[in-house]
Amino acid sequence: MAKTHPILGPNSGKLGDVVYYTRFGKEFVRRKAETLTDRQSEAQLRQRALFKATQQTAALYGSLLQRGLTKHAHSQGHTESNEFSRLNKQHFVYADGKVTVNYPALQLAYGPLPTVDFNTCHTDSLHVELSFDPYLAVDKARPNDVVHIYVVSPQAEVCMLMTSVERQSGQAHFDLPDLSDEVTAVCENETTAQTNALTQSRTNAIHYHLYAIVEATSTASIPTLSADEKKANKLHRNINRRVSNSIFIGTITT
Repeated sequence: MAKTHPILGPNSGKLGDVVYYTRFGKEFVRRKAETLTDRQSEAQLRQRALFKATQQTAALYGSLLQRGLTKHAHSQGHTESNEFSRLNKQHFVYADGKVTVNYPALQLAYGPLPTVDFNTCHTDSLHVELSFDPYLAVDKARPNDVVHIYVVSPQAEVCMLMTSVERQSGQAHFDLPDLSDEVTAVCENETTAQTNALTQSRTNAIHYHLYAIVEATSTASIPTLSADEKKANKLHRNINRRVSNSIFIGTITT
């Protein structure tokens, strides 16, 4: 995809085998997708399963992506979910009609701020204690930058911001949510494993994936916008956010 200028073509619409469009106030051009005739071929089944899986996962991680990917995605003319798919397509693997996801490898944020290194993760039942290195390796790091800790459970279809702490504190404490009821409800709503594009263990164990991103203090207090606020302001979405890349802390199984 390339950015364009009105002198090179129309603001929107097709011209030959290219398509012009405007998104987030910027103009872009892309090549028109090829038309495929065999919609039940193995390649088409694979593509549809992968697309469904990436979109489901992007929706699950929605609040995290809005904090971590908005600025970068809009600069590329993409939505957060489309940019998530582009950055993570290699982490979705299709085999035997199912899609598996490499959750620890997912890139959920993209930005220039330096990350933090997590040293320990101690758990006692649902209580979690984390420690990380607050050392400021480069000028862009500030001691009062905020470290946001998210917990994600694909089994329970839950993504939650657990805590936000100053980088200089070097530690975080919080209690994981008890998701046993949510996991039971999700399992009861799925008649077969094939109804879900994402393969998950259906045991009693609950898996909590922990992620973190660092955010500049100047934007850390800006809340994630609601659906109504997004509709009211199409060019919005906390575009001044400065964040780090996402960090996978670990998986806790209870």
